[in-house]
Amino acid sequence: MTRRIISISYKILTICFLTVGILLNILTTRSIRSILSYYTLQSNIICLIAFVYFTYQEMRKKSYKTTLYYKIKGALMIAIFVTGFIYTIALAPNQFQMTYSQTLSKQIANLLVHAISPIAVILDYFLFDEKGKFKHSDTAFWLVFPLYYVIYVYTYRYLGGEFYNIGGSKKYAYFFLDYEKIGYKGVVKWILLIGICIHMISYLLCYVDCKLSKKD
Repeated sequence: MTRRIISISYKILTICFLTVGILLNILTTRSIRSILSYYTLQSNIICLIAFVYFTYQEMRKKSYKTTLYYKIKGALMIAIFVTGFIYTIALAPNQFQMTYSQTLSKQIANLLVHAISPIAVILDYFLFDEKGKFKHSDTAFWLVFPLYYVIYVYTYRYLGGEFYNIGGSKKYAYFFLDYEKIGYKGVVKWILLIGICIHMISYLLCYVDCKLSKKD
């Protein structure tokens, strides 16, 4: 079995993880609009779209791993990493679930979108991508999706949208974005803390990428 076939098979498996996780959350929710407005679902969806494209290109034997590819791949890794990171440090300690019910299907959905799918997306880089392609200048671009989501939440709320209360805030999805509860300073502190952590992880990813390229 060639490396290309293994890569395609792995990507298809990752697509399955992403698809099942997204669909289980949609099928077990009371409000599709609300569930799709969470960062978790949006980051999983953008990774799903990207992996479908990557798989399609590999099946066509097209050369698609350009400089832009690695810039986008890094952004996807950081975006989906934030899902697992926020869940681990801020949400899991508060017994966070994407839905209220504790049925097996919903527990599986929660595990898929917060852990299994993020790990699968990140591992794809380590297993199949050429190393030494990430640039420190790309790290600013990798912040685009997390920053977009902050803008999305406040825009969505301004237009009358609501979330569940499962993230600590029915109005702003996650407690650390709810200025009505923790104040503007509290929100700014959380955003800065998360932003600094993401930036540090981005630089760490570049460092690891560089070290792995030397080993190759």
